[in-house]
Amino acid sequence: MSAPAADEASEHRRIVLLGAGGTVGRWYHAHLTDAGDAVTTADLGSGADHRGDVRTPCAGLRSAVAAADEVVLALPEDVAAACLPWLAGCTGPDTAVVSTCSVQLPLFEAASEQGLRAPLRGVNPMFSPTLPSAGQSVVVIAPGAAAEAADADPHVRRMRARLEAGSMTVSVMDPAGHDAAMSVLQALPHAAVLSFVDALLAAPVDVPTLMRIAPPPARTLVALACRILAAPPEIYWDIQRANALGGDRRKELSSSLLRLDALVEADRADDFRTALASAAQALGPYAAEGAEECRELFELIQRRRTAPPPTEDERAEPAER
Repeated sequence: MSAPAADEASEHRRIVLLGAGGTVGRWYHAHLTDAGDAVTTADLGSGADHRGDVRTPCAGLRSAVAAADEVVLALPEDVAAACLPWLAGCTGPDTAVVSTCSVQLPLFEAASEQGLRAPLRGVNPMFSPTLPSAGQSVVVIAPGAAAEAADADPHVRRMRARLEAGSMTVSVMDPAGHDAAMSVLQALPHAAVLSFVDALLAAPVDVPTLMRIAPPPARTLVALACRILAAPPEIYWDIQRANALGGDRRKELSSSLLRLDALVEADRADDFRTALASAAQALGPYAAEGAEECRELFELIQRRRTAPPPTEDERAEPAER
């Protein structure tokens, strides 16, 4: 890891964090600001320096943004886009604007249309910010030229240094490339999991019976669905709705199910085996790696099912985040 330039490492910044109370806002504050930075927070919830709807900022918030070195949009896609008109009037070329949106290209395009002079960059943690960050992947988003010359871009360089100092793995992508990858890595698997749980709940067997006898693959899919259901729906709605390529991935998923159904209906076992062999070959070394990860995951599920129930003292202890 290359160390940040001396001026970047020692310079304390004025940061305005919009959406500071959300999980992404708190993660950004924890991992992408320094102790000496002056961080001004804005959020609908209590505890923020500026409480209220960031789409209609008060005079104090506008003044803070005008004086800021960095403005962070830890907001849903539609709210972040709604902030662009007033941000364009408050920020100049010396202020960096950072988006944490799951889909980035529409915001970059809207920023250009709104005449935002501040350089726009993005950061997308490829994991729930409620999980430990060490060892996780994070994507930093910059326009095409900046993404190609990431080490020359001071905003990208600063974020990369902070994230790598936290033992995270950083990839730099342009907005279009980021959104294409997210359509495969987020929109597609979430659609598959949501479709699975929808079909499961429509089955003519009650849920307690199903979960009592469910093998590890089914329990894993149910667990993935439950994690989605436990989060704010807006997160997953944005992933499906805001990504222009999400519809293509859902259609491909639907087509894949139809192809599988056709193989079974025609009793084409040889073609089924050929399709599986082709998939394994296309995955290359990741096929063996993924099989090992799945084995470890299933062993964890089995340990949880066979572990003795917690004692009263253990249940009383606060859970670690």
